[in-house]
Order: sequence, then structure tokens, then C-alpha cells
Amino acid sequence: MAYWIKINYERDNLVYVVDLDRISAFSLSWNSRLTLYLTDSDQTLVLTEQSEPDAYQKVMDYIEKHTGHSLR
Repeated sequence: MAYWIKINYERDNLVYVVDLDRISAFSLSWNSRLTLYLTDSDQTLVLTEQSEPDAYQKVMDYIEKHTGHSLR
């Protein structure tokens, strides 16, 4: 079952609707920047708690729920 979220990506002034089940990788840097690597693309999305708090938390919850691991 697909898990879709909406991300208002301020860097490009775009809105993305992303199926988290199709993300190839997630990473969390030391400064809490969450990077989503889009499947079949060289493009990445970078989220921070300040820029898009709802999407950031949804992705973190998704990772914990579906993998049993926390990125923090």
C-alpha cells in the first residue's frame, strides 16, 4: 500500500507529492537535515524541521514504523 505525503519544497518553490514506499534511501545528517533520494532519479529532496515540520515528522515516523529503526 502506498504512503503518500505532500511536501512544499521551498528551495525550488514547488509542491511534491511523494510515495515514501518508492524512495530508494533516506539519510539524516548531523545537523538534522533529512535527505530523500528519489527512485529512478538523480534528484534529492532535503527537509529540515524548520522548513517543513509536518513532512519532516511524517517521514521520520514512516521510517520508524516500517523499518523498526530510528535515524536519530
